[in-house]
Amino acid sequence: MRVLIVVQRYGDEVVGGSEGHARVAARRLAARHEVEIATTTAVDFWSWAPYFPAGDTAVDGLPVHRFEVATGRDDRFKELEDAVLFGEHGLDAELDWLRIQGPNAPELYEFLDRSRRRYDAIVFYTYIYAPTALGLPIVPERAALIPTAHDELPLGLAPYRALFHLPRAIGYLTPEERALVRGRFRNEEVPDLVLGIGLDPLPPGDAAGFRARHELAGPIVTYLGQVTAGKGCDELVADWIGYREAGGAGTLVLAGSVGMDIAPRPDIRLLGRISDAEKSDLLAAADVLVHPSHLESLGIVLLEAWQAGTPVLVPAWNAVTAGQVGRSGGGRTYATHGAFATELAALLDREGAERGAAGRAWVAEECAWPRFDERLDALVELAHG
Repeated sequence: MRVLIVVQRYGDEVVGGSEGHARVAARRLAARHEVEIATTTAVDFWSWAPYFPAGDTAVDGLPVHRFEVATGRDDRFKELEDAVLFGEHGLDAELDWLRIQGPNAPELYEFLDRSRRRYDAIVFYTYIYAPTALGLPIVPERAALIPTAHDELPLGLAPYRALFHLPRAIGYLTPEERALVRGRFRNEEVPDLVLGIGLDPLPPGDAAGFRARHELAGPIVTYLGQVTAGKGCDELVADWIGYREAGGAGTLVLAGSVGMDIAPRPDIRLLGRISDAEKSDLLAAADVLVHPSHLESLGIVLLEAWQAGTPVLVPAWNAVTAGQVGRSGGGRTYATHGAFATELAALLDREGAERGAAGRAWVAEECAWPRFDERLDALVELAHG
């Protein structure tokens, strides 16, 4: 079949969960189908400023159609967002918010309208951005939606109420995402499936080398991702300090770009962004990975930790990551910030190896490429009808 994937950003320079999933899906589908991508010229998800030239190119050997962003976030965006999420407003404000949030690319919508009969299935990534919210209604008769939805305030806005009823099929990343969307929109009439993700084996890590390079002894508790308050890292640092003040031992290692202030402490290390090889070494050396994020559609970093046999600790109020831990048996959850120290100590003192092994076995089965490929093909078949 001829398959078009529509996503807001695409390319080597793009770092993002939904965009990464889209690129993996494109490469996997291309082994069995003719795959093209429609996207914008942007790399930065906030400004949507032009980075790539508009026009046709190729990434990973696949045709990519890039379209200019006509409108995106400007000086009005935060004021308008506050109004539509928290204040009194009308429907026009919500429609304006969608266009201003961007990346609004009218030429992409024209391309969809003009070319829709060329494709047997058109797969849209991420419900929240304009290419999906405005593009999918143009071609609902052959559309599949991969919404990567979170329990977030924009999900309740008017532009999305019909969106989840329009496609021929929906691919969710987790059972929790499906439950969220069904509960919110009552769209059980749309055929759906849980896609998950496929993973290559993690390269073997050098735990001893990592400890020696960074002069680390004792337990290592790590976090991988953007070190920001938006990802829950302010709470993680506070919980870690509470754990140490209660007598806990070890070092908290934070790996990822840093976007918040953290007071220097000898038991907290900031590594900044690290290479894939260094990530493998860190996961091999870590005794526990903590992922404090409140909102996720798929906790890929948990899957990577389990590939290394590392157990994880996540907040119980994140339904997605708590669900992954529950299905895999690969870690523990903390129901309150006060319980963080107790749950972390349980993994460090006695349960870590067993939980990590359970996670490794679960990922080896759940994220095997043949299973992911079967689910992708099933989604495309549903969209094709």
